[in-house]
Parts: sequence; C-alpha cells; structure tokens
Amino acid sequence: MTESTTTYVAQISLSLPGKPDTATAIVTLAPADQLTVGQTAKPLSDCTLAELAAYGRTLEAEVWDTYEAISLLELRDAAEIGIRVMALDKAGQAVDEVEDWANHLIILDSAAAPQPSPVMAEQSVAAEAIPDAPAEPAPEPAAPVPTEPAAEPVTITPEIAPEAPADRPTIIPSEARVRVAGDRLPLSESGGAAVDILLDESALRAMQAHALSSLDREVAGVMIGRRPEKQPDGRYIVHVIDSIVAKHTVMHGASVTYTPESWRYMNDTLWERYPDESAVMVGWYHTHPGFGIFLSGMDLFIHQNFFTQIWHVAYVLDPRARTSGFFCWNRQKTKVNRYDFQWPDWAGGSW
Repeated sequence: MTESTTTYVAQISLSLPGKPDTATAIVTLAPADQLTVGQTAKPLSDCTLAELAAYGRTLEAEVWDTYEAISLLELRDAAEIGIRVMALDKAGQAVDEVEDWANHLIILDSAAAPQPSPVMAEQSVAAEAIPDAPAEPAPEPAAPVPTEPAAEPVTITPEIAPEAPADRPTIIPSEARVRVAGDRLPLSESGGAAVDILLDESALRAMQAHALSSLDREVAGVMIGRRPEKQPDGRYIVHVIDSIVAKHTVMHGASVTYTPESWRYMNDTLWERYPDESAVMVGWYHTHPGFGIFLSGMDLFIHQNFFTQIWHVAYVLDPRARTSGFFCWNRQKTKVNRYDFQWPDWAGGSW
C-alpha cells in the first residue's frame, strides 16, 4: 500500500453510564490530516498512540456535549441519524418496535409529594372528632385537683398551606444553554461590519454536530435568533439562539443550493418552534469539508439574493480542519466581508 493511499481508522465507542449498549463512530484520517494535541497541531503520522487515545477521548466528550441537549425530534429531523424505539418486557428483552413513539409520554423521576406534617395531621383529626351527642358528664371530684380544664368542643380550622405545584422534574440548565460566544467590537475595530454577532453555545454545538455528520459532502441550514435591533452606533446585534437543518439541498462542487422544498421545510420548522413569531432567520450556515473558510461565487449569490436584510449573516464550518468563520454585509450593504468573530477560550479557537 503506497503512502498516498494509507489511511488510519480510529474507532470510538460511546457508552451510556450503566448501560451495556454502545454507539460506535468510525473516523477515517489520512496522513496529511493534523490532530490538535494540547495547544499545537501535529501531522497524524507523527502522533503517538497515547496522543491518538487522548484525541479519541476529547472527541467522545465533544459528541456527548453536543447531543445531550438535543431532543429526539431534532435528531429525527437529521437525515443522517436513524432512531428506533423498542418496547421491552419485564426481563429487559426487546419485544416490539414503537412506531408512534413521538406521541408517547414518559414519566420522569421527581421528588415525592410533600406529606402532611404531624401537627397538621393532629389538627385535622381534632377537627373531625366532635361527637354527635354529648358524652356523659364526669362526676365532680371531692376536692379540687390541679388539672387542665376540660376543653370545650371547638372546630379547629388548620392554616391552609399554599397549594403545592404539580409534580414536575427538576431541570438544571446545562452550561451549554447559558454560555454565549462573541462580543461587541468597538466601532473603530469593526471593519465596517453592519452587525455584531453573538452565538449561544447550544446553537454552536448543534451546527458543529451537523457539520461532523458529513465529512465528504456539504451540509447546510439556517440560524435563528430574535429580530435584530439597530443600535445607536448604526450597527445591529445578531444573537443566534437556534439552528434548523436544511433538508432537500443540492450540492454543486464547493457550494450548496437551497431548493424550494428546503425553504418550505425550514419555514415550517421555524413556525413550529416559534409559533409566537418571537424569532426569525438571522442567517444561514453551510460546510466546506476540507477546503477552507470562504464564500464561493454561488455562496455569495445565495447570500446577496436570499439573505438580503442588512443584518443577515453567513457561517461557514470546515469539519475536517475544525475551523469556522462568519461573514456579513458592510454598513453600506454593498459587499459581504469576513467578520472578525470574538471566540472565547471554551469554544476551542474558531471551532
């Protein structure tokens, strides 16, 4: 086998804690590929087995971070992912496939409902212990005895505690839902950009996962955010909070084409997720697997003819090089330029 055809295959198995089943991902790497080891990038052929193992562990962690906050419906919408839900018997053996699983409910563990306190229980009993007929009077004692006077029958109205909310699972937000990448650039350093871009980590991880799902062909989608508002300095703040995978796209070399079916699917999905019209398409994203971050002639045509709002932005990801970049209109809306996005440390550079 010649050097030009040599490949390295890394098999990564992902396991759920306490579960015997695993999911296996096969990653094929060529000698020319580089792996990020610590703070440096090394050619694959120079990597030790220990470094490859560390790379596999890092990739596994990234996969879990990416998918743990994605719902099954979102996974089902991804063409590259298949979901099967099986019904199990008491012995844990699969007995039948659940075809309409999306219409089923599950019961999540939650804290037990609060029990009445002993004081409240005693008061309730006392309130119900009033006899229908008076009891026989007790004979008077011969001499006074220092005892508590007999209590007259009274109705005790216990203090009503506020009604407890219905049992519901406690959801602890993950950091992926609160961390935001990007920052506002000083006007003098904005390079004439018409926008400042902020990006929620959950949206970033979803687009990265979509990019990693296909290392040999382009994939695409749109970015969702609140309607951008113009700031006093004339720029708009574009805050990406969500993304929608584009289905039914057509690939042409280094570019991707959205078909009418693509637009229909994305608009329908946007309406389903945000029926109150609280979010809009603020831009689009697509991948360049292995050939860099730029906008091709067809990409520019798409942006200039379909993303015509001055605050519309484009995002390009290269899943092979694990890098990405934003593009936006200038303030005169005469040209689409690269945007100097401010990447935080936790985002791993530009990825």
